[in-house]
Parts: sequence; C-alpha cells; structure tokens
Amino acid sequence: MGLQNIEKTSVFYWLLNSSAKFFFNLFYRRFIIVGKENIPKGKQIIFAANHQNALMDALAMLFAYGKPVIFLARADIFKKAVVANVLYFLKMLPVFRPRDGAETMNQNYETFQHTARVLKAGLPIAILPEGTHSPIKKLQPLKKGICRMAFLTAESEQFSDEIMIVPVGIDYTQYSRAGTDLLLIYGKPIAVSEYYPLYQENPQKAIVQLRSKLSEAIQKLMIDVRQDQYFRTYMKLDQMVESKNNLSGHEARIAQFYDTQSFVKKMDVVVADDPEWMQQVQKETQTYFNALKKNKLREKLLHQSLPTSGGLLFSALMSLILLPFHLWGMLFNYLPYKMPVIMARKVRDKQFLASLHYGYGFVFFLIWYLLAAVVIYLVINSVMSMLLVLVLSAFAGLLAFYHYLHLLRLRGRFGLWMLRRKNPATVDQLLEQREHILDLLKQKDLIHPGTFTRR
Repeated sequence: MGLQNIEKTSVFYWLLNSSAKFFFNLFYRRFIIVGKENIPKGKQIIFAANHQNALMDALAMLFAYGKPVIFLARADIFKKAVVANVLYFLKMLPVFRPRDGAETMNQNYETFQHTARVLKAGLPIAILPEGTHSPIKKLQPLKKGICRMAFLTAESEQFSDEIMIVPVGIDYTQYSRAGTDLLLIYGKPIAVSEYYPLYQENPQKAIVQLRSKLSEAIQKLMIDVRQDQYFRTYMKLDQMVESKNNLSGHEARIAQFYDTQSFVKKMDVVVADDPEWMQQVQKETQTYFNALKKNKLREKLLHQSLPTSGGLLFSALMSLILLPFHLWGMLFNYLPYKMPVIMARKVRDKQFLASLHYGYGFVFFLIWYLLAAVVIYLVINSVMSMLLVLVLSAFAGLLAFYHYLHLLRLRGRFGLWMLRRKNPATVDQLLEQREHILDLLKQKDLIHPGTFTRR
C-alpha cells in the first residue's frame, strides 16, 4: 500500500502486524491496557502519548488499539524512495519541521490532506508530541505540530467534523529490558471543536491553549518528575516505599503505578519547600545504595523477612526440577536470543535498546524457527510432530528466560543469607540505614500504607 491509499490494509500488512503483535506480547511479561472505554466511537481520533522508549512507544499504541493506526514521523527519514515506500506500507506519514527548511513547510498541507482522508476513513492518527524521548520520566514540552495538524485537518473539512485527541500515558518498569511490564493508559478525550471559534479568530492562541490542555492531560497519565535533578533518587526511594497489598498480576502493577505517581507528586512539593531536607535524603540514599551494591544485594531483598535455610533449600530444589526444561529452552533458543544482544552492544542511547532487541529478535526468531521447522520436518517427516516440537521449544525458551531471572533473585537471597551468617553486623547496619531513610520520609508523610519496616 502506498501514500495515496495508505488507509487501506493489505494481507501482507495484516500478517506482519499479527506476527509483530504476537512477539510484542512475548517480549513483555505483561502488557496492561487501562481506560480503553475512553476511546470515542464513530469519531475522528488522534492519539497523543508521552515518549519514553523509541519505537516501543509507537508499537504500544498500535497493539493496544488492536486495529491499524497511521503514525506521523519526521520527514527526513522519507528522503529515499525505497525507504519511503516501506514507511507508507507501515502506515507512516511525513511531517516537516521548521529545521527541515521553510520551503518544506508547505508540504505539510499535503500531509494534512492525507490525514483528513485517513480520519474520515475511520483510521486514527498517532503521534508522540514531545518529539524526543528522555531517560527521565518527565513530560517534555509538547511541539505545536499535533495541534496545528488537528486544526488544519479540521479547516480542510470546513470545521464540519469533530476531531478528538485521546491523551495516552505509557510507563515501563524497565524501559531497556525484555520480560518487564508495560502499562498503557487512555485518558479522557479532548474535543478539538471547543477551540474552533478561537482558532478562526486567533490561530496561534488556539494552538497554545490546546497544547496546554493536552500537556496537562498526558501528565495525569504518566510518572512526571518535575524535580528532574533528583530523578534517580526518587526512583530509589520509590523502591523502598513500595507497598505490599493483596493484589496480584495486572491489578498489582496498576496500583504500583498510581502509588509511584502519588509519591513523585508529593516529593516534588516537599523538595520545592525544603531543599535542605532533600539534600540529606539524597546523600543518605546514595550511601545506602552504594553499600547494597558493594555487598551485591538488591533493595527488594530487604522488603521482607530475612531468608531462611529451609526456604532457600526448597527454592533450590524446585529450580533443580526445572533445570532440564531450562537447558532445553536455553540451548534451542540461545542463538536468536543472543544475536540481538550482541548487535545492540554498541548503542549508547539505552532508550533504543528495547527497540533494537525487539526488532532484531523478531527477525532472528522468525528466521530461526522457519529453518528449525524445515530441519525438524526433514528428520521426523511429520507436520504435527514438527509443530509440537516447535511449540514446546518456544515454551521452554520462555521458561528458561524467566527461570533465569528467578535464579538471579535466588542468588541474591542466598547472598543475603550468607552475609547474615558471616557478617551480621553489616546486615544490621544496612537495615538501620534503610530505617533511618524511611524515618526521614515519614517526617514528610511520604510513606505508603503497607511499606515494609522492621519496627
């Protein structure tokens, strides 16, 4: 499909989309979608999300919606005809920026004509209005492009149709790694028609007001650290005050997100009011985490009762039982798993890591399993047996990956148990440091209900 019929969907697009979505759901431990009821039905829709994780943010919007979405991307990547045709096939349209040259800006009107056609055809537009990603969980200033596009599209329709902008919040437990949680939240839609009269009177003022409202809407759906110089300290403290509740799975992850969001907002207020207190907290937190690192411990190990020999023995025996399946899954899937890691080693911007691991992994696993299917079929000469081997091998691969993460946690618990036996004074000192930091947070009413303490 090309530019002129980008709103149409080919069989090849559906095959690629379905395969990519399947791998995307394997890449993340949990892909949680909240607020889908906020997506208007029978309206022209523009999705606008915060930008944390390169390509993965766009894929999250695409797969969460579950239907084709047209994305807007910077125009400079469309320069080569071959690349442009691939991007059109992937349902992407170019947007020209002032830095591309004043003479190119008029070409945006052609793009807006395409967006009007796409929106009328019932396909939503998606855009990341910050224009850049950031390693800090903080909403960057939004570009005017999304608002200008919405108004120019409305203008091309003589302001006869409603256009709704749906704010989207995206949050990752670890944005650079597979096997973590991805949370996507749809907010209440913003009716662009509220600003039509103002736009016809004063376009720039209407654009600024709509951008401001959209910015506030997205901020409510994400972790937004305004005191960004303390971001790393915030995240370390958030680990420490993570509350224990009776929830599990998706509900626990959602509750954790809102707890973190609330904690960050309170921290921003306290830090602005009492910077000296924050400097003390930052210093003690850094000292505590340095001590944890020196002893090869993770903070979460101190969120619970200290490990016992009986509990460790039971966990080790269970892991031993799973070891044959772990080895099978690891050996069969090692090459397509390891190649993306090797190819992405030299990447400096960690926010591209997940995108590269996902992209390379998708290609390598697809090729690997196709080759494996041929070889297995030639050996056993049975389609059903071949499919069974491939499914079991894929399942064993997933088990090996998550079992490996379990072994890392088990090693940490064993390390804490050994440290407690050989040098109990060090463990006691760590616990005292932790409790003192929690006391400082308690002074400012920053402790979640359910935070683990030893008093």
